[in-house]
Amino acid sequence: MNIESPATLIIITLNVIISIMVFRSREKYFYTFAEWPYYIVKENKYYQLLTSAFLHADYIHLLFNMFTLFSFGMFLEKFYMVNYGTLTGSIFFIAIYFISLFSGSLLTLIFHYRNPDYVAVGASGAVSGVIFSFITFFPTAQVGVFFIPMPAFIFAAIYITVSIFGMKKNFGNIGHEAHLGGAFGGFISTLILIPDAFSVFKSHFLFISLLW
Repeated sequence: MNIESPATLIIITLNVIISIMVFRSREKYFYTFAEWPYYIVKENKYYQLLTSAFLHADYIHLLFNMFTLFSFGMFLEKFYMVNYGTLTGSIFFIAIYFISLFSGSLLTLIFHYRNPDYVAVGASGAVSGVIFSFITFFPTAQVGVFFIPMPAFIFAAIYITVSIFGMKKNFGNIGHEAHLGGAFGGFISTLILIPDAFSVFKSHFLFISLLW
């Protein structure tokens, strides 16, 4: 059976299964597998950089991340499979997903390793990377933000601005560092890994084309 976007479906399934299992014994698993930057450094729990991305705070958090991943990931992986080969396309997608995941987790670690009370969970960093990988190829595509349509590159600018502001002001119970780190990880890894990604990106903007 030919399944479109298999890596995306597998990643979503793993997130859903693991998160729901953890909800049943929240305190036990969160202490062990969530990202606690202070204890990662102090007790060498670097595995938490990975495991924390498969946990979620609650069902709403899980639903929002998985819906976003489904919306962008299914299309993006299929786009890679069509243009670069079935296996290669899925490998590109997996690589970008996990590079973004670790980029988000690492930036969170850098900013909060002195705080023993800080904890982070969720696939937001990886999902942000998928979104920005999509934006690399489709910067002028229309995306909906709270039902407001806008070009993807405008959304990217707003997203980065809000993330930086949130980091500085410690705004809300949101992992802004994971969002920002994942976004840059997705964008940069796409430019490095995907053939002609930069050429496609700059072709959408005349001023960038003139500089290069």
